[in-house]
Amino acid sequence: MEKVLEKKAVVQAPPASAPPQDLPQEPLRFVSIRAIAIACALMPVLALMVVQSELIWYSGHSTAISLFFHVTFTIFLLGLANLYIQKRWPKAALSAGEMMTIYMMLSIAGTFCSHDMLQIMVPMLSFPKYNANPQNQWEKYILSHIPSFSIITDIHAAEGLAVGNNSLYRLSNLVAWSRPFALWYTLLLALMGCLLAINIFFRQHWTERERLAFPIIQIPMMIATGLSDLLRNKLFWIAFGITTFIDIVDGFNFLYPSIPRIPIVEAFRFSEYFVERPWNAIAATTINLYPFVIGLTFFIPTDLAFSCWFFFIMFKLQLVITSAIGIRDLPGFPFPTEQSGGAYIALGLLAIWVSRRHLVGVGRNILRRPGGLDDSHEPMSYTKTLILFLVCAAVLFYIAIHLLGGTPGIMLMFFTIFFLYAIAIARMRAELGPPAHDLHNMGPDTMILNPLGTRGIGTENSAVFTLFWWFNRAYRAHFSAHDMEGFKLAQLTRIASRSILKAMVIAIVFGSLVAFWAVLHSVYVHGYSGRLAGDAFSQEGWNRMVGWMTLPQKPRYAASVASVVGLLVALFLGAMRMKYTWWLWHPVGYATSTCWSMEKLWFCLFLGWLAKSLITRYGGAVAYRKSLPFFVGLVMGEFVTGSLWMIYGALANMTVYRFWG
Repeated sequence: MEKVLEKKAVVQAPPASAPPQDLPQEPLRFVSIRAIAIACALMPVLALMVVQSELIWYSGHSTAISLFFHVTFTIFLLGLANLYIQKRWPKAALSAGEMMTIYMMLSIAGTFCSHDMLQIMVPMLSFPKYNANPQNQWEKYILSHIPSFSIITDIHAAEGLAVGNNSLYRLSNLVAWSRPFALWYTLLLALMGCLLAINIFFRQHWTERERLAFPIIQIPMMIATGLSDLLRNKLFWIAFGITTFIDIVDGFNFLYPSIPRIPIVEAFRFSEYFVERPWNAIAATTINLYPFVIGLTFFIPTDLAFSCWFFFIMFKLQLVITSAIGIRDLPGFPFPTEQSGGAYIALGLLAIWVSRRHLVGVGRNILRRPGGLDDSHEPMSYTKTLILFLVCAAVLFYIAIHLLGGTPGIMLMFFTIFFLYAIAIARMRAELGPPAHDLHNMGPDTMILNPLGTRGIGTENSAVFTLFWWFNRAYRAHFSAHDMEGFKLAQLTRIASRSILKAMVIAIVFGSLVAFWAVLHSVYVHGYSGRLAGDAFSQEGWNRMVGWMTLPQKPRYAASVASVVGLLVALFLGAMRMKYTWWLWHPVGYATSTCWSMEKLWFCLFLGWLAKSLITRYGGAVAYRKSLPFFVGLVMGEFVTGSLWMIYGALANMTVYRFWG
């Protein structure tokens, strides 16, 4: 079965018009110091821009999609400048490897300041102390169950963060953050170390043996290696102009409502027509026409695009049928999110199964047994990688159990599920490149809580789950995916893997520090109180914990069964895909079709699938190659214009039009 899957992965790789899977074989290069310096210089600027846009003004959500548009926009500008430098000073121009090193480092840094990580954590850590009062009894239900060093206990520092009009650089604020910062920065680095080690174990098999397509990085690669060709293509400029015109008109409509709007966001609302049972069960469904999603869909395999919109419709039909039958005794039935959680676990298990022979070879290498794999070209030896993983895992468990008070068994289950999710996301991005993957509110905590209930996990684990909410609320900007894509970019541009590892480590250490600074600086200036849903999402985890304490949750066996069903269905779809090359229904489509993102993207995926299917069916590879610049233009026109709106909003301190989110 493994050979069939490997063969299919190669067959589904884009035609030769897309960025080549391998550039001509040249001696391995090393990451240049100037590429690292440029990336590090850009990190604070981009982090501040993302935080201002996503958290403060809610005017753009670059980190809520697979391909960060603020990073792609930056690489596009660098590419334009590089073309000019190539003409004037050819020897000073950046190489493709340097461009992709910068892209990789900025993408990794972007995961830390993202909408699903430190943007959630920083406000969350100050929320309970600031909002505790005799009426809500949070002193009893929250503060008495969590270590004081894990949150902000200085009421003035907490108030400054909530209200704003304050400064991070006051000594009292810096002192208040010293202990929480030390704790969570250590945990963050340990978490990244574990994920990095896992990716190193899989790297060779996915990038060199299976030669997975990595669709997400194809547009950045085209910018780095063939920007001049794109700029000379009329189809690129036609598509670029269309999306630019749409976003300019809708942007001015946002500022001046008297200007007519081009209906792109929520072009059609089912709620206007589906008002009676059972169809009102899907009344919240909308049709959106995001051009950049249609463009991105052109790069992903057609069976994945088909599976995404197909299973989205299937999940909606489940809701209609449930409403028609009148099932009311099981709140949440048919549990689509729980089904997706089980499917993500299945994807992680399938990724391990497909790579089982490779992993056996890795094990033999570590044990110094015959048949071990050669690790001379790996970022680090497999033995050192295992040591890195074990040390970082020990740090995670020490923090979770000894410092925060969790129990060993529950914490082992928690991190096992988390790492399976990470493997699943890295694999789906490497092989198929879905435009988004979020899995909202279905982290390991929920997967454990459903079968055990609050009494089964205990008060101490409830507190730890809440403190871990900031990196388990959703999984849209996930380090594992960008890290593995970085390894692939190194292979494509002939950069030594051990050299690219150094750039990754710098991106992790410096990028996370910059992200902490950007969030703290921005929130102390503007405050988080009243922003976004629930004070920058900071109250979600704490309200859930109070609910567990005041009204204990019984085991949700039906929801747990739904997760098992999702796991089995995904395993079945994966097995059929391995066995039959004609099988269209992909487990990734099933896993991602219940998420917040798919609610917005499903019709765009259908349009992109339809366009690609018709072009390849009736025009073949020649038509595909000729039409490729048009779909790149759809993406880049929206990314460039949307980024310019985002920059304008950040500079003007105001909410502006957002083309996505």
